[in-house]
Amino acid sequence: MDRAVSAAILGALVNVLLSTIFPCILNHVRNKKNDFLTELKLTFLVHRHVLFTSSVITAIAVYIAVKMEPEFTSSIPKSIINFLR
Repeated sequence: MDRAVSAAILGALVNVLLSTIFPCILNHVRNKKNDFLTELKLTFLVHRHVLFTSSVITAIAVYIAVKMEPEFTSSIPKSIINFLR
């Protein structure tokens, strides 16, 4: 599989996980009467269309960034690249 495609898929999965888990963790701090898995399921059900759109946008952005990386690094002077390493 292409490096850009695998990075895009990984970026989309990380986006879904973080977009689902963080609101549940923050909500769990305020409201302790609901179970964490119940909160996770409710958050996913309520925001699934936003999660899908956000994941697609993240995957496209990661794919474009990985594809552009060789051109970007070749246009930067070698002294700056050596300084950043």
